[in-house]
Parts: sequence; structure tokens; C-alpha cells
Amino acid sequence: MKEQEDIIDLIENNPNDFKFKFSKYFERGIYICNQYATSYIFFFLLFMLITAIVGRIPSVGDYVNRIFVSPILMIGAHIVARNISTSKEVDFDQFWKGIQHAVPLILITLIEYAVYLLILAPVLLTSDFELILKWFEEWQKYPLEIHSFPNFKSWYLMLSIPIVYLAISWIYAPLLVVFYQLSAWEAMETSRKIVSKSWGTFAIFYFLVGLVSMAGVLFFGIGILYTIPIGVCIFYASFEDIMDFYVEEEEEDLMKDLYDAF
Repeated sequence: MKEQEDIIDLIENNPNDFKFKFSKYFERGIYICNQYATSYIFFFLLFMLITAIVGRIPSVGDYVNRIFVSPILMIGAHIVARNISTSKEVDFDQFWKGIQHAVPLILITLIEYAVYLLILAPVLLTSDFELILKWFEEWQKYPLEIHSFPNFKSWYLMLSIPIVYLAISWIYAPLLVVFYQLSAWEAMETSRKIVSKSWGTFAIFYFLVGLVSMAGVLFFGIGILYTIPIGVCIFYASFEDIMDFYVEEEEEDLMKDLYDAF
């Protein structure tokens, strides 16, 4: 508990500005991925097969994937990336270690959806809920325009602003849960405090990582099995650098205090 409080305090009270290093994260992420590329490709092949099978469960398959399967499996790729980056022993079983953190990871997803639904409450209360569900099911299968939303009103678009803001702000929450043992809500708040210091930069970075991850579609689709792991490792590289910044700052301050004391 003390270590968790220290991490939160370091982030909240650090007066220095963190410098975002786009090129470093891309280079470092590609390097990490290439150290274990074959296993990453095989894991994400299994990932896609598992989510495809679960997705075929009538009515609830997609929700099970979004809330349970994807968060647990995806964090395994980050665990492997961390072990590679810190020169620890790596084996394929580590991809499945997300199950050890299932409760807080699932809780993060549930909190996110609960907050989004609360933001969308004005829409849900002024529309036919059954029609909305039907539209959402169609939207998942086919790319529908927002104007096809039942009884669409222009002010609905305003509600997307806080949703996008929070979605970007919470991007590091799963990693904080796993690597710093924060509770779900503490991780979400800590991630928000990190990202909000330069929200626009993080949003651009997240968008670029998404482009890299999806770039494999251009190579007959199969390339995505390589580009998604690269995107994951780039994302992890940014997290590692950010957290190292706060930890190293604290260590430097401690050394300075000790030096001054003598």
C-alpha cells in the first residue's frame, strides 16, 4: 500500500514537465517486439481465434470479448514486453498471466462503460432503447453513419467530447494495475493525471499507434499479426519511459537530499 501511495504522490506532486519522445517509443517498441516476434505473432493468432469463437456466442459474445476476454489477453502482451525490456526471462506462458489480474482489469472495463452510459443518459432517456440496441447491433456488423442513429439530434455529438477525453485519459490504467498494483479506480485516476498533463500529445500518440497496429491490413490482412504486437510494444515503451521519469526524479531528489545532508 505504501508503494502504491508513493507512485500516486510522485505523479501528482512532480513539478517537472515530462517530454514525450515519439521516435524513441517507436524505435524501442519495434526493438522489443522483434526480440520475440514469432511468439507475438502466434499469440495474436490465438487471440484472434479465441475472440472469434467467443464472438459467435449469440447476443452476448461481443460483450464477453470486450469486458472479459480482450482486457485479460491484451495485458499478457504487455507483461511479455516488460520482461523483454527489463532483460528478464521470457516464455510463452507469460502471455496468459493476465488471468492473475482478471478482477481489476474487468473492473476497469465495467467502470468505463458505466461512466460512458451515464454520459449518454440524456440520449437513452429521450430515445427508444430497443431501437438503440438494434442500431448498435447493426453498427457492430456494418459501418453505419452517425446520422443513422434513431432520432438523431445534433447535440448528441457534444456527448462524445467527454467520452473521447476519458477514453484517452484512461489508456494506461490496465498497466498501472498490473505493474504497480493499484486498484482499478486508483489506476484510472493516476492514468488520467498523467495523460491530462499533455492530453493532446497523448491523443496524437494513441492515434498513431492505432495506425501502426492496423497497417498490417494493407498486407493482405495477415500482416496485422505482426503490426498489432508492434503497436502494443510501442505503447508499452511509452508507459515505461513515463514511469521511469517519475521514479528517477524521486531517486535524484533523494540523492540530492542525502548529499546536502553531508
